[in-house]
Amino acid sequence: MFTRNSQLIPFFIFVCMLPSVLTSGILIFVKTLGRTDGIDLATFLKLSIYLTVGNTIGILLFAPLYWAWKLEYENSALLKHFPVSITIAITCILLLSFYQFSSIVFLIIPLLVILARKGNFLHSIIVSFIICILLSVGTAYKLGFFGTHLDSGTSFETVLFLLSIIFVLYTATIAFYELKLHQDKLQLLVTQSINSMEVSEERYRMLAENVADVIWVWNLSENKFTYISPSVFQLRGLTVEEAMQETITSSLEPNSAKEVLDKIIRILASNDSQPDQEQYYYDEVLQYKKNGTLIWVETVSHLVVNANGQMEIFGVSRNINERKLAEQIQKDNENQLKELNATKDKFFSIIAHDLMNPFHTLIGFSGLLISQTAKKDLEAVVVSAKLMKDSAEKTKNLLKNLLEWSYTQTGKISFDPEEIVLQKIVQEVLDLLQVAADQKGIELNAEIPGDSKIFADKYMLSAILRNLISNAIKYTYSGGRIKLSAEKTDNEWIFKVKDNGVGMQPEVYESIFNIGTHKSELGTEKEQGTGLGLILCKEFIEKHRGKIGVQSNIREGSTFRFTIPL
Repeated sequence: MFTRNSQLIPFFIFVCMLPSVLTSGILIFVKTLGRTDGIDLATFLKLSIYLTVGNTIGILLFAPLYWAWKLEYENSALLKHFPVSITIAITCILLLSFYQFSSIVFLIIPLLVILARKGNFLHSIIVSFIICILLSVGTAYKLGFFGTHLDSGTSFETVLFLLSIIFVLYTATIAFYELKLHQDKLQLLVTQSINSMEVSEERYRMLAENVADVIWVWNLSENKFTYISPSVFQLRGLTVEEAMQETITSSLEPNSAKEVLDKIIRILASNDSQPDQEQYYYDEVLQYKKNGTLIWVETVSHLVVNANGQMEIFGVSRNINERKLAEQIQKDNENQLKELNATKDKFFSIIAHDLMNPFHTLIGFSGLLISQTAKKDLEAVVVSAKLMKDSAEKTKNLLKNLLEWSYTQTGKISFDPEEIVLQKIVQEVLDLLQVAADQKGIELNAEIPGDSKIFADKYMLSAILRNLISNAIKYTYSGGRIKLSAEKTDNEWIFKVKDNGVGMQPEVYESIFNIGTHKSELGTEKEQGTGLGLILCKEFIEKHRGKIGVQSNIREGSTFRFTIPL
């Protein structure tokens, strides 16, 4: 009740003053029943004040004592640490004031403050009883300050002093109790916060040490790592100490390191222009493991300022090597699907167009041949027959390439490398194509080392040379030259087919080996083709783990170069 000031006045009026006034009025009424002169107002007021003060002291003493008695279970704990020394000191001061130094009685006030600080409310009640009893006895026997320095009405001043003492003691006790209570609550909150921080720190430490992702901090001012979580061992096979000694350049593949360093510059520039905007950055980089192999790592990072005001990059790294491999497989499958679709389109294009044209020619000339035979025009018959033969040859070659190509696409063609005499293979190809070269007046030359042997698939090597030379004949003008050469190095055979024909634009010879983009051009004498020959050459050469390329200039000719490893 005494902890609220707003309750003190109602307590004094309704609990102390009004009952006292009523009690004094009744007493005066009873006392004046046998008197005729009555009681004056001063006497009435004095009696009322006495009763009010006495009532207040009684309530302040007995009400708390009753409350303490009701809490008997807690009394043993409350009395366990009773401030005996302070109580003895107060008693000694009061007794000393009775016989030696009466004014020393006022020294009990600071002791009461100390008692209020050290004790509790029950202690204050007990000491209040002791003080009230001793002062009342001393005053009654004319001892001490109130018994010797004041007049006969000293008892009232003594009561006022006691009232003040009790108020000071109780108020101070309650105030100190409230302070202690708040201090205990504050201490509890601090302890809980510290414990919570310790638990959080332990959880974060366990999380950082056991999570598969690597947590790291790169200090831009010191240009070094200031923290790396132990999971770096799972990611890269390095201990924390080994990883802390690395730099961005030494831990990343050169191109990835350059990208990261360039990005840091951009991040710092962006932070200068927008310092309050927090951004997260996602990167995929190649990072070295301890054994020197490279793995793909995804990083998520952002810029922070540490307690020292230094700029740091806080990041998390994760192994995405399997994901990148899966993406590469998916990409390869997509490319393969595109190539298969291009193959299908090319196949139907050949069937619909290139394969039909020779049959139209054969049908047309066969009708013409019938007409010429009926007229017995033998010279015309010979010409028509020759044209029909040429068309049939072209159709046969086309079907042959088409079948070979379809076999390579379905995997039915076998790859059987063996040791063969190179010059023999070259000569067979030249003999086969000599007629076509002679028809255009083209000179065929070959420079092949004598008695040289090569380990290759005889059928595929023959098809490669046949297609490259026939392709050169088609795009070389009459009177031109074609040269086939072969050179053996320490690691491979190098073949070249060079002509002085029409040549090609860069955009043309960059696509001639791609089935989906290349379209065959007409030869110098309107010869038609499908473009399958070069594509077959590329696939057969890759079967031998070789490579093919071309160099060409408009009106200067082309040089096809391919290799076959030893």
